[in-house]
Amino acid sequence: MNRAAAELFGYAREEMIGRPVEIIIPERLRSSHARGFARAMAGEELNLGGKAVEVYAIRKDGAEFPIELTLCAWHDGREMGAGAVIRDITERRERDSRLLRLASQDLLTGLHNRSRFVEILKIEMTAGRPATVLIIDIDGFQDVNDTHGHVVGDSILQSVAVRLPHPLPAGAEVARFGGDEFAVLLPNLGDRAAAAAVAEAMHEAFVRPFEVGGQILELGASIGVAVSPLDGDDADELVASADLALVQAKSGGGRTVRMYDRAMRNEANARRALRDELLKALRSHELVLHYQPQVHIASGIIFGVEALIRWQHPQRGLLLPGAFLPALEQSSLALEIGWWTLDEACRSPRS
Repeated sequence: MNRAAAELFGYAREEMIGRPVEIIIPERLRSSHARGFARAMAGEELNLGGKAVEVYAIRKDGAEFPIELTLCAWHDGREMGAGAVIRDITERRERDSRLLRLASQDLLTGLHNRSRFVEILKIEMTAGRPATVLIIDIDGFQDVNDTHGHVVGDSILQSVAVRLPHPLPAGAEVARFGGDEFAVLLPNLGDRAAAAAVAEAMHEAFVRPFEVGGQILELGASIGVAVSPLDGDDADELVASADLALVQAKSGGGRTVRMYDRAMRNEANARRALRDELLKALRSHELVLHYQPQVHIASGIIFGVEALIRWQHPQRGLLLPGAFLPALEQSSLALEIGWWTLDEACRSPRS
């Protein structure tokens, strides 16, 4: 026993010499150690040479701590010998624990992050158990963030993280997906009526205003709900279904609950296809502007024109905006077409 090892265990070196090795082994592990030691004494090959293992040891004051143990044993035919190199790995374990938390936890709220949430959902669905997923978007949050700043915004998100679990049944898992979007997993719940009841209870939780830094802030929630196995038979599909239901809740003005139905996916697919077609139309110069004069009634003088976008579709003919612009909602293509409209109007001789 060298002095470094003695200091590691909190003893003076002289206190350890001649004492049984069990003084550094936690009591709950001593029987296992004794069996292994007896096998080695009997000459059994234990394949320990140079192999590092992680176990727990105990200090003089009774505190347990993790160690990395590299053990070698030998037998010369008369006596058995053993040697060990021991390293305290407390810091390494704590670092690994922090990294694990970073990989699975939202740092602002302490809730699960999206990755961990989907992992838990996959475990439930792989086991063949039903599950309900709710995705919640905080209505009015962006205005609060823009008006009062990110410090107040972060405080709101932390308050939401505290308030969300209260109306939920035992066993529910709550996560923050990012921004002002949260998710809830109700394991072993495949009843749509029961899922809707929980969603409504969560919706009611936002009726009471939030108080942050002496300010009273009114917020609401839009909630999308999907229930397995009907709305998705794997984790990614179920989350996507709940997200589609959330989009419907938001598009209807927000502050409401929507249950997923298959028509939502059909509509989403149609919108995606139309956006792809619109991008092609923009690149192929199929979009055109028509100009409507603005006339001063009393004098008959034309004082301006209004630029109106049209789509000269190769198969469907001339399409009015109502036939295609709704597909651009929440799409980056809307910005690109907007800039094209401004550029084209400014470039036209009519302007």
